[in-house]
Amino acid sequence: MIDKKRNTRQRFLIISLLVLSTSACSIFSPAEPEISDAEACLRLNELITDHADNFKQFKRGLKNTGLRNSMQIWDAERVFPLAKNCQVWEWSSGLTNYFCAWDESNQQEAQASYIKGVDLVNQCLGEQWNSKFSRTKSGGGDALFYQTGGKTVISIRYFKEALTILENWQTTLYVGAESNLKAKIQ
Repeated sequence: MIDKKRNTRQRFLIISLLVLSTSACSIFSPAEPEISDAEACLRLNELITDHADNFKQFKRGLKNTGLRNSMQIWDAERVFPLAKNCQVWEWSSGLTNYFCAWDESNQQEAQASYIKGVDLVNQCLGEQWNSKFSRTKSGGGDALFYQTGGKTVISIRYFKEALTILENWQTTLYVGAESNLKAKIQ
């Protein structure tokens, strides 16, 4: 029981540090070309299919994080119009997920980005996909898209970062196993 709590805390801490590090990198990233909605739908569905192969076709350069025993991180191809700082995370447990994070200047922009993302994902997925929505602790939102019995979920969230004194809002896109989303939502 204690190990389970410790593992959950460690995973949450690692995810929080990674989110913060990807946020810092966004300042120095060059502008990327626009992605049309049609292209995003095609690429999102390819990403969902590639989850079974650990996102092999979307991985770019392996990063040196010093966390080799816990996880490995690759830069990843951006497949979503709003997304920035995309990565593939491979955990020591064998789970792999695709994750993008982008900063917004305030809650309204984060919410607008989230709504646009949710609308696009709804447009891209077929009727066999379900969705559920919840609020985050910081007043943001979380949309989870899943198939009954499926192994891949898509999550779009917007939230106020908890570990900062500034009013930093962030939007994220996650594709992977639902078990990696069990950390508490900010």
